[in-house]
Amino acid sequence: MKANRRSLLIRSGMELFSRYGYRDVSVEDIVRKAGLSVGTFYKYFRSKETFYEQILSLIEREGIRKAQQVVERLHSPVNKLKAVYQFIVLGMKRYPILRGVLRGDERYLYPGFDLNEGAVGALRRHIEELVAEIIRDGSRRGVFRPGLYEDAHGLVMALLDTVINHLDDPEVEQLSRDMLRLIQRGLRRVLRLRRRAERLDRRLIQDDDDLDWLET
Repeated sequence: MKANRRSLLIRSGMELFSRYGYRDVSVEDIVRKAGLSVGTFYKYFRSKETFYEQILSLIEREGIRKAQQVVERLHSPVNKLKAVYQFIVLGMKRYPILRGVLRGDERYLYPGFDLNEGAVGALRRHIEELVAEIIRDGSRRGVFRPGLYEDAHGLVMALLDTVINHLDDPEVEQLSRDMLRLIQRGLRRVLRLRRRAERLDRRLIQDDDDLDWLET
């Protein structure tokens, strides 16, 4: 029963924070939606801030799990990089809280909130490490030549941030596709016939509905 009450509070909070942001949601709003008392809330959480951080931690763990799951199923470094990119774009749409925090929207922040720490910082660091490893792997396998750039990893992350900051733009889908093409073509060593890894991914994508958004 206790676990159910805690989960109910989390679900209610996530829904309200997603819709209204952090600042415009009170503890009273959360417990009212959950059908519980304020006293019950404080049995599980010290404050609204710690409650909010718990929700961000849940989003972070789910994000890391899904990012790893998608990347580990693919073979081509090009497709892995594209998958991380698409994962971030789709994840931002699915989780308005995360999008609001990463974009610095004041409605989703509280005084003293640090983007580089906590759950959001951990998720971003994980994504950055994932991108760096994919670029290193692509370089070792002769698919990428990051030496053409002073900071290939920083370039890819800057492009990702650009799309995140334009998610409300009606042309964001076209912007996303253009960014993907830029990443794919800009990091390649040379234009060549499709590699074996990409052929394997193509068959995987054709057979798996969960990956049908990833064009090879």
